[in-house]
Amino acid sequence: MRKTARTLVLGFLALLTSAFLGVASAFMSALALGAATALIVPGTGTPNANIVTNYLQHAADRYIAPFDPSCTSTNGCNLQGINYPASFFPLVIFPGWCRSGPGGCDTWNDSVGTGVANLDTALRAQLAQPCPTTGCAPIILFGYSQGGAVVSDELRNIGDLTPAQKSRLSVVMIGNAYNPDGGIFTRLGFLPTIPFLNVTFGPPMPTDTGVPITSIGFQYDPVMYAPKYWSNPFAMLNALAAFETVHGYYLTPNGNGPTDPIAYGYTEAQLEAAITNPANARHDSSGNTYVMIPALSLPIADFVMSLVPTALQPVVKPFVDLVSPAWKVLADLGYDWSGNPGVPSTLSILPFNPIQNWPAVGLNLVIAGIQGVQAFIGDLGGVTSLLTPATPAPATTTTVTTVSTLVAKTTLAAKTPLVAQTALAAQTTAPATTTTVSTLVPKTTLAVNATTPATVQVAEATTPTPTLTVVKDTTAPTADPTTKPADTKPTGSAAGDKKDASGGAAGDKKDASGSAAGDKKDTSGTAAGDKKTDADKTGAGKAAA
Repeated sequence: MRKTARTLVLGFLALLTSAFLGVASAFMSALALGAATALIVPGTGTPNANIVTNYLQHAADRYIAPFDPSCTSTNGCNLQGINYPASFFPLVIFPGWCRSGPGGCDTWNDSVGTGVANLDTALRAQLAQPCPTTGCAPIILFGYSQGGAVVSDELRNIGDLTPAQKSRLSVVMIGNAYNPDGGIFTRLGFLPTIPFLNVTFGPPMPTDTGVPITSIGFQYDPVMYAPKYWSNPFAMLNALAAFETVHGYYLTPNGNGPTDPIAYGYTEAQLEAAITNPANARHDSSGNTYVMIPALSLPIADFVMSLVPTALQPVVKPFVDLVSPAWKVLADLGYDWSGNPGVPSTLSILPFNPIQNWPAVGLNLVIAGIQGVQAFIGDLGGVTSLLTPATPAPATTTTVTTVSTLVAKTTLAAKTPLVAQTALAAQTTAPATTTTVSTLVPKTTLAVNATTPATVQVAEATTPTPTLTVVKDTTAPTADPTTKPADTKPTGSAAGDKKDASGGAAGDKKDASGSAAGDKKDTSGTAAGDKKTDADKTGAGKAAA
């Protein structure tokens, strides 16, 4: 046993030593080759990425490192932002898109042209530096959005580089407007240069320069993956929404948006898994890679929900989720990713490709309808919670009348003049709902066993209830166990005739709360009559106590 444990420990130490030597070897190689350099061209609205917190770091860690581990934000890679106007006249409606330059607001062609010149200068300065004897460090050209247009045009300027110099280069693009299959400027490539706007739609990014290119974009991002069939309203509206909810969120959160999430709510780990998943990548004939990061939600749905006030979102969300699955099926008909991703593809005026598997489309719509209904039902819980009042409504007071309480009421009616009863009833703001429990109980048993008074909930009156003092006569006759019980009928009103539920040993007697024509003792009678009445009510007083 001891020998086995020693062997395991030695094996573990050997593995740990090998891992340490591997890391040390890679670190020393990096030092010998010199640190890698990433020339990062930002997108529209960010003329100087060097001063934007986490902009360069996110570019390296999220999109460069998965394909070139020599460049991260923590391993000494030289992250250098390329400054340029990064503007787009006349789109002044977007913050920062139309900055004041030497000639006012820079046009697209002027902005991109300045960026190409600055990038070319920085690239050739890096290539001009002498390399260590062990080899030259890699150089990564990185472009985002309009920055992708800058890098695409720069690739046309490197034809004079030697093969050794080109071997040091690699390209990474995100949200590239000049992407061959899907870039917004490539889709509009059939248009000529517009002189007033000074914007040229293309040419698309070259793919056969001998420099490996990795293009990365979120699904539905209209700048890099614009719809092909522009008569499809579902695809076009969804793409417009994605311009607001997706395109600007590749490198967030950063100094431009400290609290903004990554597009579609991706986490860092989810994003890395999606980027490195071979199922999300296509390759062109030159070996370049095109990665589409799957959408986690529908941009048009996200956009609609962003416009709804928070208090109303639980009401709107079920309907949005109801139509989203079917909308996605119809919107996807506006795209076609079946061809070579390196071949430029302009837009089509058709709403969809007429040659496709229509039975599969119909099946997808049926499945989408079921998914929408399921989501709608699942979201109804949010509506229920929204409609629930914050303060619970007051509970309904229900008076449960038992035999013992009927006895107490009979005694109260006997001791209270009819006028006082009428006034007391008029002062009550709301009559209580009475649930009558009618039970046939022997009077003698009730008088003996009613040791605990029943709890009665009475509706609140606007004025205090008159206090009634019941005088108990200790000379009351003992109840005869053989006396026949009387039926109790507590459903009559306080003024109606009813049998007393608590009769004494003498048997049945008339209810003192009966009508004016009924049999009852006049409360204004003589003192002797009052005394006799009190004596007769001794059994009722015990039952109510």
